[in-house]
Amino acid sequence: MTPEIVVGIDDSAGARDALAFATRIASCAGASVRLATAFPYSDVPSRASSEAFRRYLEDDALELLRTTAATAEGVSGTDAIADPSAPHALHSLAEAIDAALLVVGSTHRGPVGRVVPGSTGERLLHGSPCPVAIVPRGYAKTGAIRTIGVGYDSSDEAKAALEAGYQLARHCGAALRVVRVFDAAHIGTPALMTMPGWDTMRDRTEEIQREHFAEAVAALPTDVAVDSRFVVGIPGHELASESWNVDLMVVGSRGYGPRAAVMLGGVSHALIRKAACPVLVLPRGARGIEALFGTLAEAAAS
Repeated sequence: MTPEIVVGIDDSAGARDALAFATRIASCAGASVRLATAFPYSDVPSRASSEAFRRYLEDDALELLRTTAATAEGVSGTDAIADPSAPHALHSLAEAIDAALLVVGSTHRGPVGRVVPGSTGERLLHGSPCPVAIVPRGYAKTGAIRTIGVGYDSSDEAKAALEAGYQLARHCGAALRVVRVFDAAHIGTPALMTMPGWDTMRDRTEEIQREHFAEAVAALPTDVAVDSRFVVGIPGHELASESWNVDLMVVGSRGYGPRAAVMLGGVSHALIRKAACPVLVLPRGARGIEALFGTLAEAAAS
């Protein structure tokens, strides 16, 4: 069965950016692209119900989808969904068709080349049943995917992000850059930092983190060029800085909250607001990018 990438469509330039990114990923994965838009109408019976008004809104949405589909290759279908909430509509569709990836563009506000999620993108990231990519304004004018970055911190979610980054790099013919940001503030309280022995504990913790990071990178298959960076700083800030040097940044969801859902933590939230490239966030404890590419073990055996 061909995996499907769902792209949220509206009449903004951000939708064209999202479609351009989804088309590139679909080409790498042998996937198809499904376009979806929500029109602001609730099918729950009420005094405000109007079948004529519903048809008007639906016809307008269908025309938008037809026009957009005519500009892209590999479109497998279109869906005009009656729902006042675009994120809810996209979540429901992704669950119904078992989508491999959800892609949306950034809001029209903010500088070109920055991911500014806006209401739809930010709400879509919370609770999505599959990986979500948010694409920055102006992306449609950029080139191919040559370098893929991964934010790594040794958590299970980061390990899933590393696998996803490798698979994307392998199938897109890109290089892989793995970034580990060591934040000393996370290993002790401010009061502890003033106590004797703090420097020794911090240095030892950093040494252990470096060792674990090197082991994780060394365990990757050798068919992809890998560049690794260990940085001391604030994770969200450092990953956002790295986003200027890559064409896609992959991160895991936070390590708590509902399983099988994307839940933003502090690092991923800060990253998506400052990133200069598309950001792909994986769900916690659920199927990740393997819906597009298979698993790392399968790749190593092939």
